[in-house]
Parts: sequence; C-alpha cells; structure tokens
Amino acid sequence: MAQKKSIYFSRTYRRIHTNFMYAGIYIAILVIPLLVLLIRHLDDVTLFMCNLTRDVLTKALPDQSFEAMESNFVPFGLTYCMDFDSSLPTPNELLLNLLTVTVIISILVLSSYRGRPLTVYLLFSFMIHIISCVYFIFEPSYFPYTATVFSDIFIKQQISIWILFIVVMGILTAFVGSSGLFDKVVAFFSVLIYSTVFGIIRYIVFMFILARFSVLYMADMYFVTGPVFDFLYLVEIYAIYTHRMQKRLDSPEGEDEWAWL
Repeated sequence: MAQKKSIYFSRTYRRIHTNFMYAGIYIAILVIPLLVLLIRHLDDVTLFMCNLTRDVLTKALPDQSFEAMESNFVPFGLTYCMDFDSSLPTPNELLLNLLTVTVIISILVLSSYRGRPLTVYLLFSFMIHIISCVYFIFEPSYFPYTATVFSDIFIKQQISIWILFIVVMGILTAFVGSSGLFDKVVAFFSVLIYSTVFGIIRYIVFMFILARFSVLYMADMYFVTGPVFDFLYLVEIYAIYTHRMQKRLDSPEGEDEWAWL
C-alpha cells in the first residue's frame, strides 16, 4: 500500500494570514498608479479605440461615413465614441430573423442537450432576440436608441468595467496571501490585458453589425455578449490564480501563511 510522505495540517480552525502592510504597498505601487493613469487618459484611450474602429469599418464598408465624436463621461471627463448612421430593421429582415430563431429554439428544446449550460445560454439569447423582433414589428418608431447612442453607452460601459476590474483584481490579489508576487502580478495583468483586447475587438464587431445591418441586434449585444462575458473571464482567470495559490499554501512552504484561530 502506498503511504503518504507527509501529512499536512487540517484546514479546520485556520485562515490565511493577511499582511496588511504588504497588501497596502502592493496596492499603492501597482493598483492606484494604474487606475489614475487610466482615468487621466480616458480621452486618449477611447480616441484610439474609435480611430482603430473607423479604420476597420471604412475598409469594410467604404460607402458609409464614420467619425469619432466627443462625449462627456461624468465624473471622468472627455471620452470619444463612434458616430455613424443606423437603420431600423426591414419587415423582411424581421420575418427572416423570427423564422430562423424559432427553428433554432425548437431544435434546442427538442434535443437531448436541452439541459446543458450552453443550451440554456443560447435559449436565453434567442428569447431576447425574439422580444426585439416583436418590439420592432409593433412599435419601431418608439425605439429610443441609435447606433451613435449605443456606441457612447458601450464605450462608457467598457471604461467602467476596466476601472472596476483594476480595483477588484487589485484587492483580490493583494489580500490572498503574502507570497507568490509573480502569480499576483500575472493574474492582475492577465485580466486587464484580456479585457482591453477583448473590449476593443468586441467594440469593432458590434459597430460593424450596427452599420452593416440594423439596430435589431442591439439588445443581444448588451444583454448576451456584453458585461456577462467580462465577468466570465474575470472569474476564470481568478480561479486559475487561486488554484495556484492553493497549491502554494498547502505545501510546506506555505505553512507560515496560515493563522490559527
């Protein structure tokens, strides 16, 4: 019979010892300067996003005009968003979308995968799209958003997510143990880099859909592939980080990290 070479302490009656001085230095050196830098340069960041989006959309849709428009984001100041013409869905577009989504929902409900998480998520997405189609069938003239308005809202939402993620990941990595500085920094910047790249690509794709088709897909963009996706990868990266920290804390090297109750 295989025998354990070492027996670790029980997790009962112990907690991770928090070094508040270490956490404070970590936040003061890494988190706060990055947060201040982002807030002070929101105009440059959002203008870069708009210029990149305009370059891509101008090549993809040369017949349309795209411009970067100034917007005020209280209390952070000047930002930029894309300004371009949008259109309402045509009756043929609404009919095609309704028929397509109805067929897909029927297949998902009748399939053996109807209880799977992905199937539930798709059903949720398609139900939102059906509601959008029904709305535009009966009251299209009352739809309050244009592509420019949505562009402005999405830019401000993305900025809020970046600021929130800097604060959240900074606090989470600062107060989980005092060792593993490399893992802390990697997890912190992994979330920020992924969020930046994903946010810019998503913005370009969303603006292309609105410019090429219509505002019919706006609700899905916001409720289905909006902030939900951001919190998914935040949780995933943090889970990987905590898994690595767990291995470190449960090893003989991590014994000093525990405080006994």
